This record gives sequence, C-alpha cells and structure tokens, in this order.
Amino acid sequence: MKALPMQYNGYIVLHGRSLSVESNSLSPAMNQGLRQIVYEKLKEAIVDGTIKPGSKLSEIELAERMAVSRTPVREAIRQLAQTGLVTLTPRRGAFVTMPTLKDATDLYELRTELEILAVANLCSLEPSSELNKDLHRFREVFSAMTDRTSAEKYVSEDKAFHAMIYQSVTNRFLAMMLHNISDLIHLCRPFSVENSPITSFTWGHLAIIDAILARDLEKAKEETRKHIVVSKEGLLSFLKTRASKSGEAVEA
Repeated sequence: MKALPMQYNGYIVLHGRSLSVESNSLSPAMNQGLRQIVYEKLKEAIVDGTIKPGSKLSEIELAERMAVSRTPVREAIRQLAQTGLVTLTPRRGAFVTMPTLKDATDLYELRTELEILAVANLCSLEPSSELNKDLHRFREVFSAMTDRTSAEKYVSEDKAFHAMIYQSVTNRFLAMMLHNISDLIHLCRPFSVENSPITSFTWGHLAIIDAILARDLEKAKEETRKHIVVSKEGLLSFLKTRASKSGEAVEA
C-alpha cells in the first residue's frame, strides 16, 4: 500500500523525508517526483475553496503554479475524479464538481444516517473529560454567534465541530466512512448557509451538544437529523437558485 504523507507543523513527511509545505495550498510543490503531494495540494485547494466549484482545471496553469510537470497534475486530477471532487466531461475537460440536486440529496441522506450513528456512538460512551471539554468549547463558540456572524467564520467552526464528532467515535469503520464523505461535505458546506440566517444552524449545534452531554440518545439522534435537514434544504435552495439564474435545467 502506498504510504500517505503526514503533515506536522508545516512539513510533509513522506518515505522518511521531511519537505517544507507553504500555507498557500497552490504554492510550488517542493519535489516534482512526489505525486502524492501534488494530489494533496490540489485537493486542499478545492476543499478550502481556493478553487471554486464549477471552475475548470487547467493542467498547464496548475503545473506552472505548483512548479511541476503536467504529468503529476493530470494524475492528481484523475484521482480527484474518483473521489467525486472533480468531474471529467468529454471534450470539455475537468471541472471542480458542482453537485446536482440528486447528488446533494443522496449525499446528505447518507450523511444524516452516518452522523446519527456517530452521535449514538458518543452517547453510549462513558463520560470523557476530553470529549466533554470539546463539547463545552463548541457550545461557547456557537452560543456567541449571531446572524451578524460571517458565513466564513460559521463554516470554519461548523467544519471543526463535525470533524471533532467524526474523530471521537470509537467505531473505526464508521469513522472511516465519515472520513470518506467529509471532503464532499466540505465542498457543499458554504452553499448550505448562502441564504439562511446563521442562528438557524447554530441552534441545531447547541441542541446536539446538550443532548450528547446529557447522554440523551433519542434527543441527540432527533436533533442531528433536524440539523442536517436544515443544511440540506439550504444547499438545495442554493442549487435551484443558481440553476435558475444561469438558465440551466434543474437536474433532479
């Protein structure tokens, strides 16, 4: 199995070698032969929004920006197409995926069931000082947010909160499945809050946190389902509005 790079304090460690990684996700790759680094850098640029959904990926431009040949860029794009982050269109090229209505519906249905399993897992655990500390910290974060809070700040904390949930589950197969869809969720996350008040999402987080702290299994499951439904409806509304403005057919 190919070793994956591990990142520590601004360095990627691959095959025992440390390579400096700049904070800019599209900064030059330090070694043209390390295809995995090109893949990771390009994936990061897509997930963190440096390259927006719907953008065309130019092998030439990306190779120049990362100071590598086109070959590792081409291979990275093919790998990303397998994850769903990139869509390959015949005779048009590669584009950062903009989910269809059906894709978004299917993805969020899966997310709902997986995250319900995740909170159920946490409710079944013996109280942990580390988990409780994390939950209380996020409770403070979301309690302080208002409808004037920027979408960017909310999305950043929302991403961190759900990542904490994913990392805290003790079922490793569930954790693996959550990890597998996390990048696609990150891709959609900014759109779900596009036209909705921030508090409609923060209230959901607070309800989930309180239910987990109380080890109230049914309440935790119910609030998780409600919270993700709100996110899904926001995402679908954005996609429908976008299609209408651009004159595209709404693909169900």
